[in-house]
Amino acid sequence: MERDEKMKTLLYILLLTPILIAFGCKEAPNGPVTNNYYYSSDSLSDPNIKPKVIFTNPANGAVGPFITDDSNTYPNSAQIIIQFNKLMNVYYNDNSIRLTVNNTSHNLTFVPPYLNNILSFSTSTKYLAKKVYTVTVDTTLFDVDGYRLSSPYIFSYTPEPQFRVYNGSPTSYDFPDGINPGSVGPINLDLNSTIDTTFFSKIQISPAAAGYWILDAADGYSGDSTFAHFILSDTLLFDTKYTVSVAAGAKDANGLSTTAPFQFSFATQPFEVLSSYYNLSSVPGGFAVVNIISFTFNGFIDTSSVRSAISISPSLSFNLSFPADNGGFQEVDVLPNVNQMQRKTTYTVTINSSVRCIRGAYLKNPYSYSVVTGM
Repeated sequence: MERDEKMKTLLYILLLTPILIAFGCKEAPNGPVTNNYYYSSDSLSDPNIKPKVIFTNPANGAVGPFITDDSNTYPNSAQIIIQFNKLMNVYYNDNSIRLTVNNTSHNLTFVPPYLNNILSFSTSTKYLAKKVYTVTVDTTLFDVDGYRLSSPYIFSYTPEPQFRVYNGSPTSYDFPDGINPGSVGPINLDLNSTIDTTFFSKIQISPAAAGYWILDAADGYSGDSTFAHFILSDTLLFDTKYTVSVAAGAKDANGLSTTAPFQFSFATQPFEVLSSYYNLSSVPGGFAVVNIISFTFNGFIDTSSVRSAISISPSLSFNLSFPADNGGFQEVDVLPNVNQMQRKTTYTVTINSSVRCIRGAYLKNPYSYSVVTGM
């Protein structure tokens, strides 16, 4: 008997649970904010309800920095959401929502759809340190029924309470396979406040690199002095990890100090062969032979190290040629003796690790390339 009562109770709970869940999850037209968003479908187009702002992100009085889960969104520009209790129409008046700082307005870009209760927009405006940003929703904005807000809605927030470095580049995240040391540059810093040249004394590159720092507003760059660039005057080392550090206590042009150090790293590629190709021609015997096999490296070659590093199997005699490129030699042309070649034969050219670049780095791994003669 006791067992039967327990089974009845369990069955009653199982039948009642879906009903409780259904009623428990239904929200009133002016229900609560859930997971930072207000959910309601009954009131969005109800002509008896007047429009009002019910949620913003950032919230009024919010203090950043704000973290985003969108890897395509940088934290140094505004991403703003405003939610209403009605479907709103910004298509006919896209100036009804404005972003200002120090009484200066900034352009906003609305993200479609333009008829929605959740309005999203962004701006290319960079968030600067110690600045209060204000968003004004004025009464020219109207809802799907033609009603306007009864009064402007205004909220303010401080996205960057401290002076800091936003990001640096290049990074190992962007170049997981490394960067060609002859193609790096400039090294960049993006900050949330203007700096002057005194800031450069707080930056360290390890190991040291030859070059100099400039402000973005100088030397032909079109931006402003919230960006800094390190212009390399020489190629970097091969197969090396470089770390760029900005010390805590570095000051901006107004005397604001960074409260924490900033650091990023990137790696250069090893000295290696980037590509190889060959050309075919014919000999009196009537079959196709390979008259040139070319190898392109990712740095200038020390030509004195090449001949002893190259071998051909089956054995052939060969000559070398070095086409000039940008004041150095990045290509090696192997010219095999075609009169020694046999038809329908695979020849493999191997470059061992004793070949080196003019900076002293040796080929990290041997490189082989095979070609086949004709019938």
